[in-house]
Amino acid sequence: MQQNLRTDILSLETQFSILNQAPCANLNESTLTNELYSISQKLTSVGTTLGEDDGNFLELKKYYSILEIKHWLLLQRAAKECKLPLAFIIYFYEDSKNCPQCEDQGYILTYFREKYPFLRIYSFDYNLDLAALKTLKSVFRLQDETPIMVINSDVYCGYKSKDELETIMEKYVKLESLEDKTTTSTAATSASSKKK
Repeated sequence: MQQNLRTDILSLETQFSILNQAPCANLNESTLTNELYSISQKLTSVGTTLGEDDGNFLELKKYYSILEIKHWLLLQRAAKECKLPLAFIIYFYEDSKNCPQCEDQGYILTYFREKYPFLRIYSFDYNLDLAALKTLKSVFRLQDETPIMVINSDVYCGYKSKDELETIMEKYVKLESLEDKTTTSTAATSASSKKK
C-alpha cells in the first residue's frame, strides 16, 4: 500500500510538472483533482494502519501537503489564465485533542466539496513541520486558533456552520451561477475530448 501510494504521488507530481508548462492545454483539472482526493483517502488509510505518529506516515503526509500546495498554485494560475470557474479554500486543522471542532468542520467542507464541483479545498495539518506550510501560514498571517479557513486572501478563524460558510462563500462567488458555469464548462470539455 505504501509503495502504491508513493507511485501515485510521483505520478501526480509529474502531471503537475507537465501542466505547469502549458496550464491551458489539455487541462482536465477535475481528473487531477479527483486523483489528488483519491491519494488523500489512501493516505488516511495508511495513517490508520501505521499510526498518525509513524515516521513513514509523516513523511508521506509532508509530501502530500507539498502536492496540495502545488495543485493549488497550478489551479490558481489556470483559473486566471484559462478562465476556469473555480473557487478555493485553504483549511488548517489540528487533532481532536487540540481542536475538538476541526473534525466537524472537515465534514462540512467535504459536504461543500461534493455540493459545489467548482470548489477546491486544500486541507493542512496546522502543526506539520514543513517549511512550505510555515510559509503559507506566514503569508496569511495565521494565528494559533484552529479551525482556520482562507478564502481568497481572507482568513476565517473558528468553526463555521454550513449556513455560516454558505453566507461567507456568497461574498466571493455567486454559488448557483458558478455551479451552472462549471457544469457547462465540464460538458464542453467532455465534448471536445470526444471529438479527438
